[in-house]
Amino acid sequence: MSSFRTGADLFSPSRIFGIVWSLTIGLTELKLSRLQHQWNNYEWLVLFIGIFSFFVGSFVVYVSNFQKKIVSLSNIRLFFTRKVVDEKKFRSIIFILFGIYAFSFLGNYLIEGYLPVFHERSAQSRMFWGVFGIGLTVHVATPLILFTVSFINLTKPERTIKFLSIVIIVITFLTYLTILQRFNLIFAIVATVTILYYSSNFLKVRNVLIAFTIFIGLMYSVQFLRFSSIALSYMFSIAQMKFSFKYAIFTEPYMYFVMNLENLVRGISKLEEHTYGYYTFEFMLSLFGIKNLAMEYFNFKNFLFLNSSYNTYSMFWDYYRDFGIIGLSFIPFTLGALSSIIYYKMLSKPSFTLISSYTIVMFIICISFFENVIGLLHFIFNTILIISIARIVQIKTYKTD
Repeated sequence: MSSFRTGADLFSPSRIFGIVWSLTIGLTELKLSRLQHQWNNYEWLVLFIGIFSFFVGSFVVYVSNFQKKIVSLSNIRLFFTRKVVDEKKFRSIIFILFGIYAFSFLGNYLIEGYLPVFHERSAQSRMFWGVFGIGLTVHVATPLILFTVSFINLTKPERTIKFLSIVIIVITFLTYLTILQRFNLIFAIVATVTILYYSSNFLKVRNVLIAFTIFIGLMYSVQFLRFSSIALSYMFSIAQMKFSFKYAIFTEPYMYFVMNLENLVRGISKLEEHTYGYYTFEFMLSLFGIKNLAMEYFNFKNFLFLNSSYNTYSMFWDYYRDFGIIGLSFIPFTLGALSSIIYYKMLSKPSFTLISSYTIVMFIICISFFENVIGLLHFIFNTILIISIARIVQIKTYKTD
């Protein structure tokens, strides 16, 4: 309960990580699906090595910063009431990003000839929609939404510019929703909530809980675009749920939380060979266009030991599959340490670049139960874009009390 005590920073990396994984493990232990199984001691041990390693990395940085002066949350928010970004540059970059997004979205649509939401096989078509090159730039939707909200919040623009900014947010959000990709919309929402939390008083504890509810709702809203009520019955059946069909609406949210860990621990017991970095650093192979060649050459299979259509494993799977216990110890430790380093730098000397960088940390942690995002090329692309743009629009920082 220390995460919710008065004065505690709810958005610190260790607290958010603890909340996310406590919730996920708690739901998994309900065992509401017959696809789930009881874990043995070794599976529990390996899972907790990954979780514990993150906390150790975070704790090491906490100890090293224990005696250092940090800025209170109220003073960080006070800092962002000052002029910390160049309004003219910020506005221009937002319009450029929107132009890139519109060109990419329309280009992909004209080449592909359809939008996944209107395709007869929407669930499958969304996985292959997009053309190499402009297919990557369509993901600028994430920094576009993040920075447009930040622009409105930090610069308080005149009514016309504010209206245009809101229109950009709405158009981007709705059009991106039609390609049935939740990942970058969730990225945008987590990042935006983080910016608002540290730069304003908008997100009090009550509003944070509301935002979290909206986050969970969005995570599964695309699912309702994909499936009809008949499909809902089908999903309820194949998930082999133990509760009544009148609660079938909870099937997808529950299964998307718990099957990641179920797939992970099942793989832990069955894995016999490691892939030595292929999945952890997949984005580098994608960047050089050799991802598929490497997969074919080494005969790697993306999805192993599945007993259902749910094919995600949480971020720990890639580290364990690549490097075994060593990877599961070292990489989460490094992530925990880096997350806390950025966090304490932000607390000791706030800046728009650091707070923008921390939004990326928050997303990695929030989605860690679901996927290893640092292996994805479009995530690395957006990470570089967010940090670069933040540095461009940031102006001289001011001393905080």
